[in-house]
Amino acid sequence: MANTDKPGDAIETLREWASQERTSCDWIVVDQARVDMFAHATEDRYWLHTDPARAERESPYRSTIAHGFLLLSLTVGDDVDRITSLPGIAHVLNYGLDRVRFLAPVIAGARVRVRSQLLSLVERRPGHWLLGQTKTVEVEGQRPPALVAEHLALVALA
Repeated sequence: MANTDKPGDAIETLREWASQERTSCDWIVVDQARVDMFAHATEDRYWLHTDPARAERESPYRSTIAHGFLLLSLTVGDDVDRITSLPGIAHVLNYGLDRVRFLAPVIAGARVRVRSQLLSLVERRPGHWLLGQTKTVEVEGQRPPALVAEHLALVALA
C-alpha cells in the first residue's frame, strides 16, 4: 500500500541521502542453501556454485562461491523498503544498471552487507524521479568488496 502523505517530503529525504552513505542494517548470510536456490531459479548450476565436494577439490577457493548475480540481487530489497516507507511514494521500479563490476568472490557461508550512496535524483516527468545510486556489496572481514554497481530506480509519487 502506498504512503500518500506529502510527496515533496519524500523527494527532500532522498536528496538528503546524497550527503550520507547508508549501510544495510543486517549482515546477510550467503550460505549454500541460498546459492542453491538461486541456481535453481536461474538454471545456472555451474559446479563452482553448486557442488561443494568438487569445489573443495578443484576450486582455487576450496569452497563454492555465490553467483555474481545473486549478490547483485541483494542490493535492491533494503532500498525498496526504505523508499516505499517515505510519505507520498506510490512505487519504486527497477530501471536498470550501469557499470557493474564483480571484484571478489564470496565463499558460501560468508556474510555480506550493502552500502548505498546517492549519485543522482532527476525528475524525468512530473511525479516520476530517476534515482541513481552506487551499490557496494562488502564481505565481512574481506577486502576488496565483492561488487560495485550503479543502480537506477524510477520512483513514482502518489
